[in-house]
Amino acid sequence: AADRTPVLVNLASQEYFKALPRKALRARVVDCQFEDWSAGQWKVVSFFAKRARGMMARFAIQHRLSQVSQLRDFDTDGYAFDHGASAENRLVFRRR
Repeated sequence: AADRTPVLVNLASQEYFKALPRKALRARVVDCQFEDWSAGQWKVVSFFAKRARGMMARFAIQHRLSQVSQLRDFDTDGYAFDHGASAENRLVFRRR
């Protein structure tokens, strides 16, 4: 049988999402993080990350995604899934 645990894909900024008590959601929360290479290291650049979160929402809707694993195919605007930087409930997308 398939796992029927509800899943919430967090595409809000971390600042806004902190306002919610995660346990009250009664769902698996999957965070998506968007990083850019800057000054020799990976950084979340808020302006670009905000835009990428919107692009991810559009990607999920247009492709009618139904599985978290399908989010890994997101490759808009030069971003690519980084398996090594990601975890089960944290998907990291990076671009140079």
